[in-house]
Amino acid sequence: MNSCQAQRDPHTGIVRLDGEAMVFHCNHYNRFLQLVVEDCHYIRHEPILQDSAAEIAYRQLHSLFQQNPHWTPAERLAAAEIRYRYCGFGDLELSPAASGLEPAPLRLREQHSHYGCALRLNYGKRRQAGEFFDMGFAMGAVAASLDIAVHGRIASRAGEEPISMGGSQSQFLLFPAESDAHFPLDTPPPAPAELPEGADDVPERSFALHVDEDGIIEAVASLPLVGDEHGLIPAFGVTLTRHYADYYNLVSFRFERALDEALRTHKYLGEMLWYEYPSLFFYKDKFSHLQGHALARTLLIEAGHICGFNTMGGIMRSDPWYQLIVPQLRQREDWLAGIVACINALGWGVWRIAELVPNERLVLRAWYPYESLGHLRAFGRSEHPIDYLMTGIAASLMNLLYTADITQKPDLTLEFYYQVNRSKEGFWGHQTRCVAMGDPYSEVVVERNLL
Repeated sequence: MNSCQAQRDPHTGIVRLDGEAMVFHCNHYNRFLQLVVEDCHYIRHEPILQDSAAEIAYRQLHSLFQQNPHWTPAERLAAAEIRYRYCGFGDLELSPAASGLEPAPLRLREQHSHYGCALRLNYGKRRQAGEFFDMGFAMGAVAASLDIAVHGRIASRAGEEPISMGGSQSQFLLFPAESDAHFPLDTPPPAPAELPEGADDVPERSFALHVDEDGIIEAVASLPLVGDEHGLIPAFGVTLTRHYADYYNLVSFRFERALDEALRTHKYLGEMLWYEYPSLFFYKDKFSHLQGHALARTLLIEAGHICGFNTMGGIMRSDPWYQLIVPQLRQREDWLAGIVACINALGWGVWRIAELVPNERLVLRAWYPYESLGHLRAFGRSEHPIDYLMTGIAASLMNLLYTADITQKPDLTLEFYYQVNRSKEGFWGHQTRCVAMGDPYSEVVVERNLL
């Protein structure tokens, strides 16, 4: 009754679970994107990270429960638990909420947390709990299951440190909200994205046609990429999540807007950010013109660099890659065709290689890119390109193939990442078309020292 299974649309590449668009991402991308939001001390990060999770979880589960009106609160919470584990977020126990939130606070626990473990990969010990997605999901799930407004916080005190701070479990305290101000239950779902003219005309592949993309997509879809007994998905040398596309979109675009506002109200913030974000400090030397909007864009693109290096690099070092895909490859450039075929199984839309000059230039296009679709749903048309993940991934693919030589299976360490992706001779992506701006597809051009 409460089982779940994501479904992929072969035309759009969009994968849905209970109506919500889902995309695969790894622990490195998840932790870096969160740190991008957390590390700016001039914006409030908790509403961006936690409330976005609550909003998306509530939206998905409320819709699911409307389709199953006979489910009891206990059955609803069980369904939410199953989806949390299936997607690789951890083993959050929601069943204690079945009896309600009185006496408050209600304490929920998890022994394994994707975000908790991911954040422990950072240097040094955290000073505050970081399971904001977990907390937000708990809020959204309980609100949808019990039809009540809730708010909550992560339990974090001596002897109760969460997983992200080195503890053995994470605990979340839920309280009834005195009003809907903390969590409005009547927020309407976003309208479907209004696509530009021609955006549904996905072309056939034109590059490396001997690579069986359909077979690769089917093979990737058949892999057991679901939560294990701990609710985690270890695969390709990383830990994956089947995550909400609109969680990433809300976090990214709300951060972008919050940082823009902070830059307008804090006179010297732009100069201070170079020192708060090491990646910006590096790119300052490389691209000295970065200001305003470009600061947020550079940080979000850097998250894409990290995702491309670790997830795509991990796939291209894996046994399934060598068993299924390498036998189809005739030359080095075919590695890009193979990895793009894998990407087209991840729910990110439909990507196509439009042009490739070996070791010099890549033009990558995407139809139904999840970032553009999310922006259209939540914020409408954009005045600037916003497919940040795609831009970062595209650059990392060229760096992996020609700078790192992924064909030799190098160890994908953090030090090697710095060497490869931050080389002054490395590749950089520049977005030239964007569905959120009204183009029929999004396009990224990757060249050496493009900017």
